[in-house]
Amino acid sequence: MTLSRNWPAWVAIARTSIRHRYIYRFNALLAILFTGLQIYLLTVVWKAAYGDRTEVDGIAIGQLLVYLTLAQLQLRFLQMELDGDIEGRIRLGQIGFDLSRPVGYPSQLLAAAVGDMIGQLPMLAVAFPIALIAGELSGPPSVTAGFGYAAALLLAWILAALLNMLIGLVSFWTLEMSGFRMIYNLVGNFATGALVPLWFMPDALRIVIQVLPFQAIAFVPVSIYVGAPATGALWTALLLQATWIGVLILAIRWIWGQAFKHMVIQGG
Repeated sequence: MTLSRNWPAWVAIARTSIRHRYIYRFNALLAILFTGLQIYLLTVVWKAAYGDRTEVDGIAIGQLLVYLTLAQLQLRFLQMELDGDIEGRIRLGQIGFDLSRPVGYPSQLLAAAVGDMIGQLPMLAVAFPIALIAGELSGPPSVTAGFGYAAALLLAWILAALLNMLIGLVSFWTLEMSGFRMIYNLVGNFATGALVPLWFMPDALRIVIQVLPFQAIAFVPVSIYVGAPATGALWTALLLQATWIGVLILAIRWIWGQAFKHMVIQGG
């Protein structure tokens, strides 16, 4: 009953998020073009790195190029602005209106993330042919890999939303998040494995990245798609993502509880 009662509010929030995505259409177009350029540059660089070899450490050049192209498209699709929205609403004092709504604030953020994802779909349709020209794409090697990737992509979206939300909640203590968010984006984009797959990273660096959740956003799902699951098996790769989702949910529940108490103290 609670779900049916809250559903109209979540739909309204999602619709607002979709409209917000298209306020700055020119910026969205530039982001798509930048994604295409990045795919092209990565393709050129990695082809040069492979040279005359067709395979390195068991990964064929064809597999790698498909991996790089799909990983960049996926990161474009999973890019969210929850952290910036949280920071802005706290700074402007609009967070009070959010908390007065009949649905919980974390669920509002998830509804906004869903709207943002839906708003990204037409952009992804535009980016897809650009990616085909700039890089290389082909179908998964098996039906299992295709369905496994679909499941992993859904889990990756949930992970991306939770991570973005977690970073945004820090704004309850630190109103200026620009520097922190820059570091997060820099580390996160590299640690996802979208630029340099974990297959080719030095052992020490790979071990560090494997204990972070970022690899589950790009490397895990895309490695499933190309037929070389990150953990060696499809089910363990999906389990890794699900485990991180559970950890992040617990972390967000705790941090949100602390943030809410902190805000009440400040307002009292």
